[in-house]
Amino acid sequence: MAKMKTNEERKAELDALTEQMGKQIDSYFESPEKIREHLQFLGKFHQYSMRNAILIESQFPGAVAVGSYPFWEKQGAQVQKGERGIKVFVPNPVTYALHKDEWVPLSKAPKPIKDGVKQGRIPSRKMMYFKIGHVFEYTQTDAREKGIEVSDIFKRYHRDGGLENEQDIRNALMTLADARNVTLLEEPLDEIGTAKGCYYPELHAIALNPRNSSIEDITVLIHELAHAELHNQERNFERDNPLTAPEKEFQAEMVAYVVSHQLGFPTNDFSLSYLAGWTKDKELLDKEKLLQEVHQTSATFLDHIESHLEKLHTLEQDKEQTPLEYIAQLNRRMGWKDADLSLYERVHAVQSVFPEEVEPYLNAKAALETNLKVDRVDEPLMYIHGKGFGFQPFGIANNHDFSEEAIVAYTVVLPNQPLISGHFDPERTVHPLHDLEKSNKVEKPVLKSLENYWHDVLLEKEKKSLSRTDLLNIERLI
Repeated sequence: MAKMKTNEERKAELDALTEQMGKQIDSYFESPEKIREHLQFLGKFHQYSMRNAILIESQFPGAVAVGSYPFWEKQGAQVQKGERGIKVFVPNPVTYALHKDEWVPLSKAPKPIKDGVKQGRIPSRKMMYFKIGHVFEYTQTDAREKGIEVSDIFKRYHRDGGLENEQDIRNALMTLADARNVTLLEEPLDEIGTAKGCYYPELHAIALNPRNSSIEDITVLIHELAHAELHNQERNFERDNPLTAPEKEFQAEMVAYVVSHQLGFPTNDFSLSYLAGWTKDKELLDKEKLLQEVHQTSATFLDHIESHLEKLHTLEQDKEQTPLEYIAQLNRRMGWKDADLSLYERVHAVQSVFPEEVEPYLNAKAALETNLKVDRVDEPLMYIHGKGFGFQPFGIANNHDFSEEAIVAYTVVLPNQPLISGHFDPERTVHPLHDLEKSNKVEKPVLKSLENYWHDVLLEKEKKSLSRTDLLNIERLI
């Protein structure tokens, strides 16, 4: 039987581990390469506390996934014989009770005191302590030999190369901004030159440079959302020592790097080279706090994005249903049996309960109501829900007068592409093309093509109008 450690031995071990973590933090700031390596690691371990992520990295470089001994057993895997555990901090809350004017651990208190605490007669309080626990990395187990994949266990979102999920991630970031009441402006308030984007703290708003590529828009939006999360007016007011402009930029760039790298987006253009300038005279606690905020923000963003993508994955599976089956299932989930609701009420009800299902709902509704045959579509068509028309050529449908509508819901079908649906308030948006542009639902070349279809309709209408005027003038001359 292993000998029990004394309190002094436990404290010495915790102190040594803390010192090891401090040295590891200091090492990150020696060069841009080291901070990049650390940020890449943080992305993989964003669900751990920053301190534990650092300890795992320092003891087991290149770790992919870790778990405790019992955790691996539950997965059907066994830790290999002779493997040494990775030390981590384990929270250990201890309850204290007031006994004879002293706070004593409840576990060691007499039974009457324990009963008094349970009944609420005797004051108690919790104190958080830490002890050392051990975890084991995936490669320290026989999981590989048994065909157990990391993604099967941890349900993590892994990209397989390519940027096929670009639009989904863009949408996830839009919902992230919306959840934090961050306004996404259509364009910067002033010319920002070569800057990729900007955050306006006084407006709690973000604008992206319209000259950005679609990929730049995503990575820059993450950077600006980090500013909105970490450097808004409320957070700035709470800080004892205000952050300098370089510190804010460095934090935002680190968050963008962690999230972008984890999602598989290019990270070659990230600027982490100026860290030496402001870290020169910084204390370890300042560095730790900076990294702590970066870690928390990155973790929050990645959790939100991965949750969004997981819901989309579920929806993709649901797409195997016919439109009729899908709408019947949604009606049951919404409790709409025999409900007489307007289009406005239905869309807003789905938006408030299952926002990620608004577009699939409108897609299914349009396909069902028009008996759409996608394989026969050879030009962009659009269906305006509730208007009484079927799918019309995009330019014609976009040219309807929407000013009297309470809500406009539309579905666009493009040759050889999935359906695209959206909805908007006519008081804030002019027409579906305007909404597609604002919401970034389609790529810029497709948007330009749709705009040309609409312009052709406008031009034809103008030609007809001119022809009638010319005829009247001729009649007057006669």
